[in-house]
Amino acid sequence: MTKSYLNFKGRINVLTGAILIVWALFILKLSEIQIINATDNTQGLREEKIEGSRGNIFDANNVSITQNITFYEIAVRLKELNNKETFLSDISECTGVDPAIYSEKMNNKSYVVLEKKTRKDCEYLQGKYPKSLDIKKDYKRYYPEHELFGQVVGFTDTDDRGIAGLEYQYEEYLKGKSVNVPFKINGLQERIYDATLKNQDPENGSDIYLTLNKEYQAILREELLKQVEKTSAIGAMGIIINPQDGKILSMVSVPDFNPNAQKDFEGDYKRNRIVSDIIEPGSTFKIVTIASALEEGVDRFHEYNVEGPYDFYGDGSKMIEDHEPHTVLTLEEILAFSSNIGTIKLAQELGKENIYKKAKELGFSSDTGLNIQGKGRAKFRNTKDWTASSMHSVPIGYEIAVTPVHIAMAYASIANGGFLLKPYLIDKVIKDDKKIIEGKRKVKKRVLSQNDSETLRNMLFNTVSIGSGRSAYLEGWDVAGKTGTAQKSMDGGYSESKHLSSFVGFFPKDNPQLLALIIIDEPTMINNQFWGSVSAAPVFKSVMKRIINIDSDIKIVSNDKRKNVTEKLKKSNQVLIQKNIELVIIPDVKDKSVRDAREVLHKIGIKTKVKGYGRVISQFPEPGTKVPKNSICDLEAHI
Repeated sequence: MTKSYLNFKGRINVLTGAILIVWALFILKLSEIQIINATDNTQGLREEKIEGSRGNIFDANNVSITQNITFYEIAVRLKELNNKETFLSDISECTGVDPAIYSEKMNNKSYVVLEKKTRKDCEYLQGKYPKSLDIKKDYKRYYPEHELFGQVVGFTDTDDRGIAGLEYQYEEYLKGKSVNVPFKINGLQERIYDATLKNQDPENGSDIYLTLNKEYQAILREELLKQVEKTSAIGAMGIIINPQDGKILSMVSVPDFNPNAQKDFEGDYKRNRIVSDIIEPGSTFKIVTIASALEEGVDRFHEYNVEGPYDFYGDGSKMIEDHEPHTVLTLEEILAFSSNIGTIKLAQELGKENIYKKAKELGFSSDTGLNIQGKGRAKFRNTKDWTASSMHSVPIGYEIAVTPVHIAMAYASIANGGFLLKPYLIDKVIKDDKKIIEGKRKVKKRVLSQNDSETLRNMLFNTVSIGSGRSAYLEGWDVAGKTGTAQKSMDGGYSESKHLSSFVGFFPKDNPQLLALIIIDEPTMINNQFWGSVSAAPVFKSVMKRIINIDSDIKIVSNDKRKNVTEKLKKSNQVLIQKNIELVIIPDVKDKSVRDAREVLHKIGIKTKVKGYGRVISQFPEPGTKVPKNSICDLEAHI
């Protein structure tokens, strides 16, 4: 073998090796193209939708009112499925469904949805069947408290969009934002994401924290349902607020509904009647005339002839009567005993412009400002549209229609020193741990002077102590309030048998912490249960008694003026004598009737505050005490 041959053979071997190396590199590249990028020519680009979670709603104590439950839609692409039997076994093991059921669904179809809404998470099978298995994650709204917050919170549709209540009103805050993330399937059956898009994250919705208290809500609902059954009423409503800042602590109307099964209930059950229904307030509106009188300088002890029946037109065509007959009543007693005659006569003296003005100031003709779906609008005609009958209708709460929220906020202005507040339900809205909305006290305007507000509180206290609101009395607490009974408007007139009975009250009188309005819709006439004093006031008492027992934040505010006051009186009297201020001696009025006792004291320039009714059993200051003129003597009476 020649040297040249060997050199030639060597060259051949080198060339062959080089060719083999190039061929190997070619095969490797071809494999990469066929395997790694196979989907470029087959499956192409796909998208995975990643949902952002809907924000949740919580009560005042961070109790979750809503929850997001995860559901899965499971579908299969039969053309991409290599081993049907293995797949059926795997998916059935995950869902617990008989494989035969799935097999039947899969016959003669290219794309089959096996499960539309399952709680079973089968996403772990996605890696095993990346091209054939299609799993979509979704959320369904769930309401763990069922009926308790249904009318306030509302509900969502099948696409998880709010369509009622706060779910609708705050949709823009609650809804999450989804993202579509593109990916490919490679020859190794793996998902390949675009690095620039994979990092996109869905945006979760904001969480909403309410001012509503779950415990208050449960108590109010239970007591309303009991009273509906007891009085054979068709329904009832109630609202509890903090009169100092306008927070709504509870809001209930019954009958109600379960938002988890909202399709099973008619529309009336879903309506939040506290904010949507406009009603004629009846006697709770009498506070407007009384407030107007005080503003015009009428003394609370000024007396009026209320002997009835009162011939309004003077021709016998309209006779006004009181529930209980009286002869002479003070301004305070007109309110306490809810005298129609006294209120109407007083309104005639004041004039319709004063009545209208004060009603407007107390918010009876404007929007309450509450941000919630389905608000009713107040209806109150300008005085130019009043008829001759308006002056015997408006002062006692007819020819005006307002929501229960209007009534509650008007009385809150009396309770808090004279400020009309904007009510609110939303304490805060949280987004990514940051507070983006915060509820707070908002004063719309001052509507009563401090002095008139205090006087009205005392008058409403006497309404509960000796007047129509006695069944709302809470032992140990100075409750102030007013009853109301209104005939329902029907067919262009007023029903003789159908009423809205109400009570609105607050306590403690001098530093009110809670205010509640109770309305019973069409209580039975049997045993006079249609009166607000009989059907509504006792519910207020039951509700507040239970709340006091469970809520340690409600503090007893002592109003005991007797403590150490005798020594203070002696010291102050010495100062007054030195300043030549006229003093009078308190006479002994024990065992006298309240009316006679008040007359004796008024004659010497002493004002009175009465608790109870009947004959006087105690008085303070004690008989023989020297006090300045225009001082107040506390009288306690009993039958």
